[in-house]
Amino acid sequence: MTKINIFILTAIFLLTNVLYTYTEGNGAKDLLTIDDQLYSVDHDNLRVKPSFRKPLNSDGENRRRKKKRRRHRRPTLPPRPLNAHKKDVIWFEESRSYALKLSADPRFPLRLRPNPAQGSPWPLPQQYDTFEQEFFIQPDSFTIHAAGETCDILRFAFRRIRKNMFGHGSVQSDGYERQNLNDKVDEELRQLNVTVLKPCSKWPSLAMDEAYDLEVRRFGASIIAREVWGALKGLETFSQLVYRSSDNIYRIHRTLINDFPRFPHRGILLDTSRHFLTKETIIMNLEAMAQNKMNVFHWHIVDDQSFPFYSKNYPNLTRMGAYSKHHIYSPADVAEILEEARLRGIRVIPEFDTPGHTWSWGLGQDFLLTPCYDLYTNELTEMFGPINPILRGTYNFLRNFFTEVLTVFKDKYIHLGGDEVPFDCWSFNPQISNFMKRNNITNPRQLLGIYEKKLFDIINDLGSKRATGSSYVVWQEVFDNGLKIHPDTIIEIWMGDATDIERVTNSGLRAIYSTCWYLDYINTGVDWDKYYLCEQLDPAVIDDMNIKNISLLIGGEACMWTEYVDNENILSRLWPRASAAAERLWSDKRVRDVQAAAPRIEMQRCRMLATGIPVGVLSGPGSCPSMGPGPGAKRNENDVVSPQRQRKGVDLFKFRSDDDIQSDREDLAKHTVPKRSKFDSDEIQVRQYSDNAQLSTRPKAYCSVVYLVDMSAMYVIPVIIVLILFLYILINSTGQEGSRITILPTLFTRTPGKRPLIAIFVFFILIWVVWSAPIWMNTWEKTHAKRVAKTRIEE
Repeated sequence: MTKINIFILTAIFLLTNVLYTYTEGNGAKDLLTIDDQLYSVDHDNLRVKPSFRKPLNSDGENRRRKKKRRRHRRPTLPPRPLNAHKKDVIWFEESRSYALKLSADPRFPLRLRPNPAQGSPWPLPQQYDTFEQEFFIQPDSFTIHAAGETCDILRFAFRRIRKNMFGHGSVQSDGYERQNLNDKVDEELRQLNVTVLKPCSKWPSLAMDEAYDLEVRRFGASIIAREVWGALKGLETFSQLVYRSSDNIYRIHRTLINDFPRFPHRGILLDTSRHFLTKETIIMNLEAMAQNKMNVFHWHIVDDQSFPFYSKNYPNLTRMGAYSKHHIYSPADVAEILEEARLRGIRVIPEFDTPGHTWSWGLGQDFLLTPCYDLYTNELTEMFGPINPILRGTYNFLRNFFTEVLTVFKDKYIHLGGDEVPFDCWSFNPQISNFMKRNNITNPRQLLGIYEKKLFDIINDLGSKRATGSSYVVWQEVFDNGLKIHPDTIIEIWMGDATDIERVTNSGLRAIYSTCWYLDYINTGVDWDKYYLCEQLDPAVIDDMNIKNISLLIGGEACMWTEYVDNENILSRLWPRASAAAERLWSDKRVRDVQAAAPRIEMQRCRMLATGIPVGVLSGPGSCPSMGPGPGAKRNENDVVSPQRQRKGVDLFKFRSDDDIQSDREDLAKHTVPKRSKFDSDEIQVRQYSDNAQLSTRPKAYCSVVYLVDMSAMYVIPVIIVLILFLYILINSTGQEGSRITILPTLFTRTPGKRPLIAIFVFFILIWVVWSAPIWMNTWEKTHAKRVAKTRIEE
């Protein structure tokens, strides 16, 4: 009878564990449908099997740590899907988006952007060789040294590049990392030598030399450039080769680069008239340009809508033409923008578009614009047209005004516009009509030619008094109208194609191209690829068009007109879409593989985000690798930035006063998030990292019963059964001599009837261990996840 009871208890135990298996174990699982019916599924197919994220190297392959480092493993992240470290992303042409290759339904793909390629340069160098051998960098011991000529431009670049690579302050690695690094002294890169062969030029120019050679080897890295402008581009490339690996160490591969730009003119146009852009926004755009090796800031500073440029000779232009007194670029603002551009090797070409687009000019300058007459009644209206081309006072004003402009701006070239001139106002003005009859002018375009010739003569005369001389850029309408143009003029093509390039270059004039890079036009989804594939001179087109003077095409510009953008969204609209144009203008024309460029441009976006530039999204959902300083990084006092100033685009590359720092600290204290209580932290841990933090489809009562069954199977029932067996053995194992108990000798005595008892006892213990293992493992995973969550919250 006793043996029957033991078998009954064993059967109860086995059934309990089987029940646990069907409810919370790893076998089949029953769920409730919305009509209260059972839905049986395989638990392995219900969830994605968990796996810890593995570190990646720059090539995206799995990398194993050495054994001696495994002893110092840091707390890992919570379990993630198996494919978290290896996402095969492809391009879906139907939806024009990147998505996971293993999407359940191709009609609704799981959209993901390509993984950023760490340690990859943008734009791609002309000759680029990288090797598997890599070196680590300790920011606190790494130095950048000028081996040749030096100047303020180079010293500023050293400070700026260090911040871009390592963030604010120096990174202090944890003890185990520093100990491991010291064991590999031979693989540390300690110094970067920068050699400039020629004395530094003060201002960048169209003829500047931006070529450089970069080599990263065991005992140091070196950059050699003929001019300081090439050294700036080499430093930019070096900063892109450095990346922070998953073990919180800065690394760089052995690399050989010989690089130079494809075109000398690589520009960004910003319109500051239709929406006023703050000085901080412009400087942040200059920083983005430098990171993408763009070298011309085309400043469309005034237009019909407003005149924010402050003129000392004609202050009424600004006083009456600007939106308000707060929307003005003072001489100090302009000088600071020019200096920030100069230190980054960027030319600033201002555009004062005439004779059209000048309505705001007439608000502060009498008799400058042409009064318009009604077409049918010939009566004077309240409207004004382009600049009046027949008055002497017009050209006296232009001479005095551009004398001031050429004094403020240092580049040889100035953009004079000349596009979209409305001829109706000239044609129906009686004074201008009489002038045309007296001078045998039959077409308003001839009148435009007279105006443009006089303006060009003024600029040429003023340029003769400058050390650098002066010349001009004009929009393509000036060429299309058949005007006589100075041979040094540059034509900007904005509404043409290769045919227009052929006409301009075959006439002996230089051209820049911007037709396909009007970035104010936006589309839903991925659109950077069309800017990347824009090619001014396709080889087939060159053969068909018989374009002979290809060298006269000197570059292009990406344009951002501000009818529908302002300070809040211009940088996110402009970058990193303009990065696609940057590689087209810098890299070899054979670099055209969009799929190969996608991981690199995603990494370029992450780098710009890490330096504080609020760039937009390129290719869909995803995240950036860790770019900033690691745990324990020290921040300098000058790096304290308030949330308000960060949103407005604060200049992070300037030293700031103590008053500003104190003000920032007060602002930061107001916006500091209060620490959570321990109870709140525990709730966050369970909600974010526990496996049980999922919506249950079962009623509460059912879940409570399952929980009681789990606890009974794990603790209560096994203890009761063990106690019963122990008492049974104890009672039946009492010795014959007095009350002495001899359990073990009796158990292992070869007595008939005792072996089944021992077998049952051992079998029961084994069964209990096997079936309880999932419960213990689940409990350990929960505890581990809570520990990791607590560590992350504390950090």
